[in-house]
Amino acid sequence: MTVALTLAVLVLLLAALSRVGAYLINAERARIISQVGALAAVYGGEPSTREVVQLNRAKLCDFRNPANDTAFFTVCVDVQGTQRSARAVDSWTISVPTLEP
Repeated sequence: MTVALTLAVLVLLLAALSRVGAYLINAERARIISQVGALAAVYGGEPSTREVVQLNRAKLCDFRNPANDTAFFTVCVDVQGTQRSARAVDSWTISVPTLEP
């Protein structure tokens, strides 16, 4: 009886740890894919972002173009129900003050 109860508890514990592990892995995948998607948006716009997200077997939840040169591209990615977002800006388009007249 004690052995069966111990085995049942271990199986439940293993199932719980497996679900937590899967959630953590999906959260990290979503974070990385959203960051890569935001960088792809800077150089290729929404089509590049969609391609990167699809190649990584994720879904694009949201995409926002910047309103001006200093605003951020914002990308939201869903990986099996876990969503993460990232932002990126094209710093080459921001004018940098110089000392030259």
